[in-house]
Amino acid sequence: MKATLFAHLGAIMLAALAVWAMRQEVTAKAAPRRAWAIAPVAALLVAVILLVVSPGKRFELWAAAIVGGVALGAAAGMLLKVNQDFGHKLIRVAPAWDGMGAAAALLLLAVARFVSSDLMTRRSGKFGVLAAAATFLAVYIGVRYLVMRFHKAPNAMHLDMSPGQDPGRTLVH
Repeated sequence: MKATLFAHLGAIMLAALAVWAMRQEVTAKAAPRRAWAIAPVAALLVAVILLVVSPGKRFELWAAAIVGGVALGAAAGMLLKVNQDFGHKLIRVAPAWDGMGAAAALLLLAVARFVSSDLMTRRSGKFGVLAAAATFLAVYIGVRYLVMRFHKAPNAMHLDMSPGQDPGRTLVH
């Protein structure tokens, strides 16, 4: 019982970290490459935690969530407008709210799991829908990042930037 309580609290903290890490995307500020990886890693850890402690173990639902997350995440990653400062290893994207929305939804799912399982001690329907939804969101965030970082950014136009600053130029590409 205590193990699931700590797992759910850990999932909430990691989901909150993912939301916080998405801030540079919403504000269109330049950030180091490694800073862009925080949100996807935290989101994937949240999904793993929620899958492990999920009372419902439905492989087909998880597989569908992963396939859907890959497809939509790749499409969303291709739509991002990216600039990179190759010398300072900084990346900047045009303001986008889909990543922040996915991270916020993941936080909401983690809180819902905590409240329903630990505070209300509600019996699960054993369908695993909440864990599958978390998996979908985590895969969406992760694949979106991978496409942005390894496909869009290397081919992006160079733009001189400073960390945490918005250079005030229009993003192209």
